[in-house]
Amino acid sequence: MLAWLFLFLLSPSLVLTISFHLPINSWKFLHEEIHKDLLVMGAYEISNKSGGAGSLHSHLKVTDSAGHILYSKEDATKGKFAFILEDYDMFEVWFESKETGWIPDQFVILDMKHGVEAEKKLQGDYKSREA
Repeated sequence: MLAWLFLFLLSPSLVLTISFHLPINSWKFLHEEIHKDLLVMGAYEISNKSGGAGSLHSHLKVTDSAGHILYSKEDATKGKFAFILEDYDMFEVWFESKETGWIPDQFVILDMKHGVEAEKKLQGDYKSREA
């Protein structure tokens, strides 16, 4: 049983969904190792509860360990990204919140798929477009 769990954790296929609060004028980042030539797909949604007085700007950036930008979005609210790295490497997903005035924390949802799970999602997206 323990051997199966260990193999599952080392598998290049992974699905990760995480959600968290992003306080105003702050940043959070996640980093993860990724195998060579493995498809990574992500979908994100950042709540924009700007009911207070002021303006809210959320930024998203995905980089590799050398600092190369794989994806970047200013004033991000909802979207998708995908990439493949040429070597075994580390990537980081950065979320940043900037505002003026009083605005409540933002709620961030990040859904990422790697390897086989990402390829299944990609194939499913193509099939739904053809229908």
